[in-house]
Amino acid sequence: FHVIETQLSHCIHGRNGESLADSWQSCPSAYLGTTVAGFPNLFLLLGPNTGLSHSSVVLMIESQIGYILSCLHTMKQHKLRAIEVLPNSQAMYNTEIEQRLQGSIWQSGCASWYLNAEGRNTTIWPGFSFEFWRKTRYFDLGDYRVYR
Repeated sequence: FHVIETQLSHCIHGRNGESLADSWQSCPSAYLGTTVAGFPNLFLLLGPNTGLSHSSVVLMIESQIGYILSCLHTMKQHKLRAIEVLPNSQAMYNTEIEQRLQGSIWQSGCASWYLNAEGRNTTIWPGFSFEFWRKTRYFDLGDYRVYR
């Protein structure tokens, strides 16, 4: 069971022509599990670190859909052609996720299908589902590069 490997990522290409699979290699990362630096207007559902082990992922999906709709509304309002999460925003977010996973049962050093070859967990959300809902409740254009 290979949770972090997806064939779809080979079919998606970003701003510079690189495939999502090549960009991620063995370590998928995204901002809020939803947008990926280098891939304008790409919106994921159940992307990296959005999996749950304690409740239904439906709340995660609903939170992401609300976030995406807020983004699309902002794009329409500002007449934007595209948005792309800033690499720094994505990196800071993923550093926070990795720190929260440290010392958790999901990053305990035991081998599991949650971990990639380097022992990193890019699958599980490290908190309560309502925390994710809160983080995705409002779209912040300041975390994005805009294309007019």
